[in-house]
Amino acid sequence: MIKRIFRELKASWLSLSLIPKPYNKYKLFRYIDMIYCIVKYGALSDDYISLKFFEKSSKERAEYVTSGNKRLFYKAFYDDDARKTLAHKNLFSERFKDFVTRDWIYTANSSIEDIRKFIESHDEVVIKPTNSTWGIGISVINSTMADKFIDKYKAAAGKEQYMIEEKLINHPDIAKLNPASLQTLRVETCIDQNGEFHLLNVLLMIGTKKIIVSNCHSGGVMCHVDMTTGKIDKEGYNPKGYWLASHPETGINFVGYKVPMIQELESYIRRVSQVMPNARYVGWDVAITPKGFELIEGNFCPGQCTQTCDGIPKYEILKSYI
Repeated sequence: MIKRIFRELKASWLSLSLIPKPYNKYKLFRYIDMIYCIVKYGALSDDYISLKFFEKSSKERAEYVTSGNKRLFYKAFYDDDARKTLAHKNLFSERFKDFVTRDWIYTANSSIEDIRKFIESHDEVVIKPTNSTWGIGISVINSTMADKFIDKYKAAAGKEQYMIEEKLINHPDIAKLNPASLQTLRVETCIDQNGEFHLLNVLLMIGTKKIIVSNCHSGGVMCHVDMTTGKIDKEGYNPKGYWLASHPETGINFVGYKVPMIQELESYIRRVSQVMPNARYVGWDVAITPKGFELIEGNFCPGQCTQTCDGIPKYEILKSYI
């Protein structure tokens, strides 16, 4: 506990550099305010930056889901089965097999020969460490690299397990935003106490570097999508606190960009949410491929930073659904 407190105090101090100058004239005052927000709202330094607490009043701050106050939702919206399934990628892929249609294999349940055959039978595969979050550690290898991966896997002596998946490609209309990464939709939903489905937020996650993942914590940006028009209606946002009007590599403007198949998304995600209704509040990651939607994973208590993208704080909304 003591180490964790000092780690967060250090993180808060280092985060001061991310606060815009007009709000950071008096660093000591701002630092004290960050610590106050940890105690008062459960807002860690990441929350303070990504939710822009430096420009919000006390009343506004209280309306946001933070790292601390979302513990209420951990207890209210999931049972043990739902938590376990969402936390383990292999269990998730098995449970949602009707929506996870790509080939995959889980190293802990597979022989070395099975792993080799799987890699060699695909032009490219995606390697996902099962204990990873935010897209950290994900890599792509081709069919000639099976031995190299197996040597690495053996060296870890079972301490690291992986999901190995067929590599997906985006629908051409969103692949052009950043050909290097797999763009995905983050679709946040909640099933209330009466069993009614609510679509809370739809974001397009876009990679901004020459990396496979589009996760905003790995350098990507989030763009809010208007479900009526199917178009991006706000600039791209990164949790470090900055906005982007256009893609830094391709130069494509975000606002007004048409995302394909949005009109079909709500009915699709309703069907997905019914597979495991005991997981009531989920951030679904969905790829749009040339063949249609492909479910990537589900996230319990999805990231607080998404509230900045649509400008709608969710704490009181979610409390009303308990």
